[in-house]
Amino acid sequence: MRAGRFREDLYYRLNVLAVPVPPLRERTEDIPQLARFFAQRHAARHQLDRIELSDVAIEALVRQPWPGNVRELENVIERAVVLADAPTGAHARLIDDAYLGKVMNVHPAGAAEADALSIKKATRELEQDLIRRALGVTQGNRTNAAKLLEISHRALLYKMKEYGIS
Repeated sequence: MRAGRFREDLYYRLNVLAVPVPPLRERTEDIPQLARFFAQRHAARHQLDRIELSDVAIEALVRQPWPGNVRELENVIERAVVLADAPTGAHARLIDDAYLGKVMNVHPAGAAEADALSIKKATRELEQDLIRRALGVTQGNRTNAAKLLEISHRALLYKMKEYGIS
């Protein structure tokens, strides 16, 4: 407000009841329950089978600092649910520590390469992975894969050519 970026009248209108909630890093005991809740919510949202988080994965989640708080945790879990390598129709899809590390882009200590921070590289890898998974789910049907990815058929063909996916 002092910097003039937020209207004072709007602040007081929204600030009817202030509820102090400590950051997630101070409430690590809540992480397992939240993670399991988000896994089930996003599995249902994406019409996937039941998702289970391994004990090792839960431990990995508890060790994270979570600067983005609950929203960051939810985003990581959703990404893991959507990208989990398990066949559709499996009774339960298990997300383990190794897979979470891949999804959270956790790198070994001291591995602060510029590549690890490249949004372009991460986007390329994610797009390639999603395209391959969509083609697998649709048994190579490009039209259905494009619909699943929510992009045009032409955009899918362009990206497949760009990434060398046949």
